[in-house]
Formats: sequence, C-alpha cells, structure tokens
Amino acid sequence: STNPGGNGGGSSVPPISTDGAIGAEGSPVEIHVLVKDVFPDEEDVQLLCKAINEKMAANGQYVNVIFDEPPASSYPTALPLAVMNGEITADLIYFQGGDQAVSDQGLLEDLTPYIDGSTYVKDLMDESNVAKLKSYPYLLWLAPPRTYTPVIRTDWAEQMDSFQALTSDPTPDNYYSFFKELKDKAGVDCAITADGSTARLDSIFNHAFGVTGTAVQEDGKWIFSKASQAEKAKLEFYAKLYKDGLLDSDFLTNTWDVMEQKFYEGRAAVLSGTAGAVIQIYNAKMTSVNGEAAALTVLPPAKGVSQSYTSVDVTKEGRGFAINVDSKNKEAAFAVLEFMASPEGRILDKVGIEGKHYNVEGDKIVFTDQFNSWWARFWDTTNKFEPQNPSLAEPVLSAPAAKSLELVNDYMVMDKNIIIPSEMTPQWDAMLNLYNEYSADIIRGVRPISDFDEFVQKWNQAGGDAFAPILQEAFG
Repeated sequence: STNPGGNGGGSSVPPISTDGAIGAEGSPVEIHVLVKDVFPDEEDVQLLCKAINEKMAANGQYVNVIFDEPPASSYPTALPLAVMNGEITADLIYFQGGDQAVSDQGLLEDLTPYIDGSTYVKDLMDESNVAKLKSYPYLLWLAPPRTYTPVIRTDWAEQMDSFQALTSDPTPDNYYSFFKELKDKAGVDCAITADGSTARLDSIFNHAFGVTGTAVQEDGKWIFSKASQAEKAKLEFYAKLYKDGLLDSDFLTNTWDVMEQKFYEGRAAVLSGTAGAVIQIYNAKMTSVNGEAAALTVLPPAKGVSQSYTSVDVTKEGRGFAINVDSKNKEAAFAVLEFMASPEGRILDKVGIEGKHYNVEGDKIVFTDQFNSWWARFWDTTNKFEPQNPSLAEPVLSAPAAKSLELVNDYMVMDKNIIIPSEMTPQWDAMLNLYNEYSADIIRGVRPISDFDEFVQKWNQAGGDAFAPILQEAFG
C-alpha cells in the first residue's frame, strides 16, 4: 500500500535543489531532528550540532540543528504513535520500524524530488537504496544492506585441513566438514551459535538450498519460501548440524550478548554478524582478548542452487530518515542530510570532532583514544569514503569489516517481497508462529523431517492459500 498523500515514488515533481542559501547570519533556520539513542544533553551530540551549524554557515546555509529527546519506551512502537498523535513535530525523524502506518496516513514527505535535486545523497546510494526508494519513497538510509556475514578467528581457520576446500568450494557438505573438524580439533562446544532464530545461519545457507527470496516458484506458482521444498532440505541440514553437536544446542534461547560471549571465549567457532559495523566490533574485541592472530576471516556464503548471503529485501527501506510532511522547513531539513553526505559532512559523521576524536597531523587524520566511542548519527555507509585532504592515517574500518561489506556487495541478490496487507496481519502472524514451532522442533529432533509436509498443510490453511493470488499478482 502506498501513501495517499504521496505518489508512490513515480514522482513527476521537478527536482528540489537544497544547495542554495538558507536563512541568514543571525537568524538561522531551526531544524529539529529526532534519532534513536541520540540525546540532546550528551557532549558529543552538542559538539556535532555546533560543527554542522558552523560548517553549513560557511557555505551560506544558516541552520540551527537541534536534536529532540527520543521516546523513552520502545522506539519502534512509541515513535510512530507519537508522530501520528502530533506529539512529535521534528522536521527530520529517524524511523526504525513502524513507519508504514505513518506514511499510510500521508504524514511523511515523498523524498524523490529532494533526492533527484541532490548531489551527494544521490552519489552515495547503492542499487538496493535506489530500488527501495522507488517502491517506498518516504525513508532514506545511506547504509549497506544489514546482511549477516559469518566470521571465524583466522588462526583457527588456518589450522583446519578442511579450510582450503571450504574457501575454494563452499558447498553445504564442505561447510559440514569444516564445522566437524572445528568441533573435533579446536575444543569448542559448538561450531556455530545463534540467538533465538535461524536468521544468522540462513545468511550462510539459504541460497545453497534454493531459498533465494521471501517467495520462490514451485510447481509453476509463487509461494512463500518458508513452505517450500528448498526450506525442507535446509531444515534437514540444520537438524543434522544440531544432532552432531555442531549447532549450539542453546541457539533458540541465547540472547545476543550470551551468543557473542560464547564466540569471544572460544566456546563457539563461527558467528554471523552484520557486515561492516558489527564485524568491526567483533574483530576489535576478539583481537583485544586473543591478540592479532585472532583477527577475523569472513567466510563465503554456501554454494549450491545459488550463492549469496541473505537476499536484500528492496520492498521498502526498513529504517532511515523521513521528513515530516508538516515541517515548515523541508528544504532546509533535507539540506542537513545533503550536507552530511558531502565530503566535509562525512568526515564529521564518520570520524567525529577534530581535537577530540581525531587530530590533523600534517595532512593526515589521526584517531585519538576517544575515536572508538564515536558513531555516525546520520549515514553509516563507508561507500566512497576516502578523504583526500586531509587523508586518513588508517582506515575507518578494519580489514575484516571492509571485506564483509565487499563480499555482501559481490554476492548481492535483490529480494522483492510484498507488504502484508494490514487486514491479513493476523493470518501472517499465525503462519509465522507455525513456522517457528515446526522449524524449531525439526531442527532439535523433536519432530522428524517428514512432519514438514504436515506443517505446509497447516500453513496453507492458516493463510498460505489466501495469500496465493496476492503472490501470483505480485510476481507472476
């Protein structure tokens, strides 16, 4: 469903340029920004606002950026309600879910003409950003896809006889052999761990078994992949990993912090983390505990029917910045986003405040010991981030973090999903509950793999049959 107040991305509106003069010296335009976990009383946030205001003023754009206090309760739930109730009036609002209901009410601005009129924002968009914006033009998020990539300590990987075979031909069988050798030789409790679902495993194995998207074609018609024969084959493989002690027996009950602790302590050998930023953290922690030899190696996605990490859903952006349709300063608000995508804005966003998070020595940006506490409040992407003058004395991302992003890009496959109609949400929830119950039981050996066929019958009764015509229309 598209926003009745917008135009579904098929914009015929002329581009809106936001690179002209804004405000005047002494009377800047106030731009209120609301972002999860960004608090107006924090020193770094105040320094960020001051730096944006000064740097934009130097370009003849006089703004006063003010971060508003984010909601105290669950952000994805509380924020949309507060926007719809009119309690939140910020010009720029960062959503992390729940935006669909807001855009359906016509409360979010169509960003297409602003992006068409931009220089820097447009330049930083990758093909998945472009595809998402076309189908849902209300959120902008300049970041790589949030894709899990598996990593392992390099010193461990290189000690395994099966490692060479895995990297040259990463079939599920070669993954199994590698996991088995890790369990036997490295003294780990399990080869791979997870936190409450199979999502981290799926990013390695989905494509190899033919689970190539949210929907797949089977017997000439489109069905949700969760009820496919490809899914059945994959679950059978997971059940084997579980039975042989290679998959963490607590994978369903681990919280994320327990899962990560097992990885750092060497109780689990392989862990999938979000490419880029999270792999950066994993690598820093692993090397600080176990030395440089324990730097991480990024493993390839398994290869079979297809080869990719989790397909990138381009139905809509899942998070990102929106412009409030009631904002009186829309061009100025987008100008802030455009400035933060400019070379000058990106240095500020990625490496922090000069004199605190980095110093310039000669013509080099040298990080201080405060650098690791800084994080980008606007654009997470490292796409095309290669400052020239001053240049970086060392890369922002470690080699494993950079490699994870490179591999995600190399193997990227787009996934066209459907937006579940609101009146069918109860059926969809019932279907997912069935999947979660049966998949967990099959993997843990509580049910035989043959029960998958029973699951498919129940899935179709719960709503699969009702969705059939919608899927055929969307993909047929």
